[in-house]
Parts: sequence; C-alpha cells; structure tokens
Amino acid sequence: MIVVYRIDMLPIVMGARPQDYTKVAPPHSYIHVDDFAGPKQLADYLHRLSNNETEYDEYFKWKETLKINEYRENGHFWCRLCHLLNLQVRHY
Repeated sequence: MIVVYRIDMLPIVMGARPQDYTKVAPPHSYIHVDDFAGPKQLADYLHRLSNNETEYDEYFKWKETLKINEYRENGHFWCRLCHLLNLQVRHY
C-alpha cells in the first residue's frame, strides 16, 4: 500500500469480493477483475487506459484528499492498514 501511495501504481486486484475492497481501499484506486466480463474486456480496458493519460490519472485523484498515516517499524514505513494487518496476521 505504501508503495502504491508514493508512486502512481494502479493495482489490478482479484480474490476478495469487490465490496470487500471498497471497505479498505480508497474509491477508484484500483481495478477489480470481477468488474469485467472476462480477460479480453479487462485487457481492452487496460489498453485504453494506457493510451489515455487523463483517464488513467483519474485513478490517483484520491491522493489529493486522503491522508495516509505511516508508522515506522524496523526501518520500514507502513500505512496504518498495513501496520494493523502486520500486527494481526502471523502467516500469509
């Protein structure tokens, strides 16, 4: 998460349900594979984004209003979510 915050990296996510991601991630900050009918539609969308800087930049508008709380632990910076997960989860 902290890497995504500091650079303009757009996560493409799967696994958890889209509504689960909306609980922990800023709105319009990622692309969920379930939002597409199949791999071709996702690929077409990603291709369109790669050719449209304005549309791509919309995925980073959340950075203008969201404040990320960082914690330093063992020389590494963590966002609050990552920090809390790191405290709770002992295996991945």
